[in-house]
Amino acid sequence: MQSLFWADRLRNLATVLVITIHVSAPVSHTYTDFNTWHWWAANWWDALGRPSVNLFVMLSGFLLLGKDYPTGSFLKKRFTRVLIPALAWMPAYLLYGHIAHHDPATLLQAMEKMIEGPVHYHLWFIYLILGLYLTYPILRPWVRQAQEKDYWYFFAVCALGTWIYKFLSVFFEVRIGLYFELFTNQLGHFVLGYYLGNKVLAGETPAVQGISPWRLSRPQVRWLAWALIIAGTVVTAAGGYWHSVAKGAFQPYFYDYLTINVTLPAAGWFLLARHAWNERPLLEVEQKFAAASFGIYLAHIFVMDWWAQCGYWHSVAHPAKTLPILIALVSLTTFMVVSFIQALPGGKKIT
Repeated sequence: MQSLFWADRLRNLATVLVITIHVSAPVSHTYTDFNTWHWWAANWWDALGRPSVNLFVMLSGFLLLGKDYPTGSFLKKRFTRVLIPALAWMPAYLLYGHIAHHDPATLLQAMEKMIEGPVHYHLWFIYLILGLYLTYPILRPWVRQAQEKDYWYFFAVCALGTWIYKFLSVFFEVRIGLYFELFTNQLGHFVLGYYLGNKVLAGETPAVQGISPWRLSRPQVRWLAWALIIAGTVVTAAGGYWHSVAKGAFQPYFYDYLTINVTLPAAGWFLLARHAWNERPLLEVEQKFAAASFGIYLAHIFVMDWWAQCGYWHSVAHPAKTLPILIALVSLTTFMVVSFIQALPGGKKIT
C-alpha cells in the first residue's frame, strides 16, 4: 500500500495556514490605509493562508470517498470523532465570549448559538464538515462509477454555483435564478480532493477506474502546482487591494474560500504535496503535529488571545516583523498545549 506521508504533511500545512489567517486578518481586514507596507505585509500573509479550509475539505474527500463504509457505522464514527471534541470546546468558547464580551448574555442565547452556529468565528468549520459527512453515502456510489467527463460536469456545475454566482452577485448585482443549492458550497472541493488524489502521472497505472492519468510528467505537475499557488495568491492579494481601494473600505470577496483565486492555489498545494512530499518518511514531530491538527484548530484561538493579553501581538511592531513570529509562536504553543491535553486521561477524545 502506498504511503500517505504527503497527506499528513498537507494537513500540517493547512493547520498552520488557518493560524496564518487568524493572526494576519485583524490587520488586513481592519487597517484602512491600503497604500502602506503596513497593510501589505498583513495582506500577503492573509492571501497565502486562504487555501487552508479548502485543503482540509479536499483531504477529507480524498481519504473518505475512496473507502466503502456502511452508512450507519460511518456516520456514527465520524460524527463521534467531531461532535465529542466540539461539545467539549464549544461551551468553553461560549463562556469565554460571555466573560469577555457578554455574548452570549443568557443560557438560551448560548443554546441558540450552538444550534445555529457558529459558537465562535472559527468553529463554523464544525458545521461544514458534519454536513459533508452526510453526503458521503450519496457521493461514494457516484464516484465508484463516475468517468472523467462526469467529474468535469460536476466541477463545471460547482463553478457555476460558486465562482460565477459570487462574481455576478458581487460585481454586477445579478443573481442566477437556478435552484442548485447542492453545488453552492464546499461539495466541489470534497470531490476535487478525491479526484486529484487519485489522478496519477502520465505512464502510471490508473489508481481509480474512471479517472484518467495526467498527460504531464512529475516535474511538469510540480511546475503546474507552483504556478497555481503563486498565481492564486497574487490574485487574492492584488484583487483584495483593488476591490478595497475602489470601495473605500475592506472588501472580503477575493478572500472568500469559494472563489477561483482561492480554489486554484488549494489545488496547487494539493498537487505539490501529492507529487513532491512523499519521498521520505514522516519525522516524529510531523506525525504528532498531524495527530494534533484538529485539536490545534479548536484550541489556537485561546492561545492566540493569551499571547495578545501577554502584550505580544501584531501591534507591538511592524507586521512584517511580528506576523511570521506570531504564526510560528501560536502554532508551536498550541501544539504543546494540545499534546499536553492528549497525554491526560480522555484527552485524545476531545482533541
